[in-house]
Amino acid sequence: MAHHLKSFIGRHRSLPLVLLACVCALSLAARVALLGEPCRAPCRSASDHVLIFDEAYYVNAARVIAGLQPPPGEHYAGSPSGVDPNAEHPQLAKLIIAGSIELFGDGPLAWRLGSLVFGTLAIVGMFVLVRSAGGGPWPALGAAALMACDNLLLVHSRIGTLDVYALAPMIFGVALYLRGRPLLAGLLVAIGMSAKEVAVYALVVFAVLECLRLLRETRATQLKVGAVRFGTSVAATAVALFALLSLLEQLAPPYDPVAGRRVGGGALGQMRHMLSYAAHQTSPHGPQGIASYPWQWLVDYKPITYLNINPAHPADGLFGVHPEAHFLGLISPPILALAIPGLIVAAIAAVWARRRADEVELVGLAWFLGTFLPFVLLSLIWQRTSYLYYMVIVMPGLYLGAVGLLGRLRARFGSIPVWVAGAAVAGAAVVLYPFIPLP
Repeated sequence: MAHHLKSFIGRHRSLPLVLLACVCALSLAARVALLGEPCRAPCRSASDHVLIFDEAYYVNAARVIAGLQPPPGEHYAGSPSGVDPNAEHPQLAKLIIAGSIELFGDGPLAWRLGSLVFGTLAIVGMFVLVRSAGGGPWPALGAAALMACDNLLLVHSRIGTLDVYALAPMIFGVALYLRGRPLLAGLLVAIGMSAKEVAVYALVVFAVLECLRLLRETRATQLKVGAVRFGTSVAATAVALFALLSLLEQLAPPYDPVAGRRVGGGALGQMRHMLSYAAHQTSPHGPQGIASYPWQWLVDYKPITYLNINPAHPADGLFGVHPEAHFLGLISPPILALAIPGLIVAAIAAVWARRRADEVELVGLAWFLGTFLPFVLLSLIWQRTSYLYYMVIVMPGLYLGAVGLLGRLRARFGSIPVWVAGAAVAGAAVVLYPFIPLP
């Protein structure tokens, strides 16, 4: 049986690409399903649809950019038309949502269409990333499937928030860096930063990757080549980001609703405003409410309830809202169970095995360290407030760690561990789906 299966796969080398298309289609279908829900009966207007979690900020900011006024009492109601009142983040994602509103009207499709598209691009990007790291098509398909099945990514690829807009360019940017295209990689990082500034951590991923490569190859020429490659990406990111922010400022000038005026100073002034805002987001007495420490994310501590609809016992402000829904900010537990030991094995291989370290595992380790450690340092040094959903940009490193571990298990024990892990990941995706009633 196994021989016939291998023979079939060998004759159909395009099969991983066909299955990737199936994974993307199934993921898109799962995210598109009930896209307009939850909604207040009789659900006739945009205001009847319930905004989910931070959509309350970004959708309303997009409405203002598009020349519409948010409903009274909502965020940014009363802001001048055409500006971006959510000036603590760059404008790109909100401009995309605003453009969708102008094309399709003020409703759930417009609010969430960009997330659907960028979420699908991110899944394809995981396949490209593994292939760019020298991995085979089947590990690449596995990484893409893990992203498609992860609850945290499924939810953020369905709602109108900023994270997935930053994530997709990051993934393709790292893939380009691996393919020896540092200039284009920097451009992609700048595009991601134009959606949400945390995409800058892709540059940290580049730096960590170059350091890990030096463990395998310590020649001076390798150091010089890596330094030039990294410096090119940093320079390209800086130039492209300044140009993009200058352009975005013309399309949707940043506006400070607290001060009641536009943020001046051009692109540099906007950067100062964003940094100043971030500097004040601290928790000197420890995390409060839905906030948590970064190291707690690795065990899914304090999942965030983005929205909970129980028609039988509605919460305040949610009377008459249907159907039952449970939007949880939660990393898939089976993925975490695979990824953490996978990253530990990758770290051991990188430090002690060196030349034998697998490149895909190395990239996964670099991604994890480059995106996760900054959150840890910010929390330890400046008591920066942090939330579990910050893991959205960290997750590709975990997917690669999980794929690396499964590859090692398959080499030692055969395909059974892969099938068992796949069943667990798929089962978690079903159980955690937002419209599956919880017990």
